[in-house]
Amino acid sequence: MHNSRKRPRRNTPHVVKAIDIATMQPLGRVVDVTADGLMIVTEKKMEVGESFSLRLNLPVMIQFRSEIDMEAIVRWTSKDANPKFLRVGFQFVSIDGEDGLLLEEVMHKLNLVG
Repeated sequence: MHNSRKRPRRNTPHVVKAIDIATMQPLGRVVDVTADGLMIVTEKKMEVGESFSLRLNLPVMIQFRSEIDMEAIVRWTSKDANPKFLRVGFQFVSIDGEDGLLLEEVMHKLNLVG
């Protein structure tokens, strides 16, 4: 797997679920996040290049909101240490300006930025 990440990842101990907006079903648990993308651990098989409309349920309320929506594309997948799960790396494709600012605020509040 080639590491083309431009910003450092920060692991989050908080439970943040990524929801597939099309089905409103959980895709997995967010295990780390940057301003450019995120990684989840999931039981679902996903293909590189697959696009998703995602909703992140935030562990804290920011500006009276507890979720952020975005478009993201799968950039890589790999096996997790637990063979029941996969790790999936997403790159943000589109995120509303206000939601981007909220995500950044959450990242700072939870000390998830470098």
